[in-house]
Amino acid sequence: MINVEARMVINRPVADVFAFVANLENLPRWDTDFQEAKQLASTPDGVGAMYQCLLKYPGGKTATQKVETTEYAVNKKITYESEPTKIAKARISIQFESVSEGTKITSLLQPEFYGLFRFFEPMMARAIRKSHTAHLSNLKPLLEV
Repeated sequence: MINVEARMVINRPVADVFAFVANLENLPRWDTDFQEAKQLASTPDGVGAMYQCLLKYPGGKTATQKVETTEYAVNKKITYESEPTKIAKARISIQFESVSEGTKITSLLQPEFYGLFRFFEPMMARAIRKSHTAHLSNLKPLLEV
């Protein structure tokens, strides 16, 4: 499993940043690997909410994948886990912290590859880290308007 952590400070209150990020239907606006995210089921406390996502892979291929909210603490933390595919599953945990400049986001992405793909993890880690950091940085111009 790869552990990729990225941090970003956004000049907006925690409640605003959390509300935007917690709505997974906003994901395609800041994560270019996602073309679409639609909520399939919601729950009163957020845990168990299900989304159907359309992902775009390098080379232009697309695939659909279900994503579930597995942890939801308003204005503090949200965790999503994807359903396993033939090659991988992923977990992303995002923490929100109020700081003098606004909101500090700490995002931990943990993709877990299967089969032969596990052997390529060390080579893929750098590209995944770069991509994850770029996606997180896309939030800043969206929210600081």
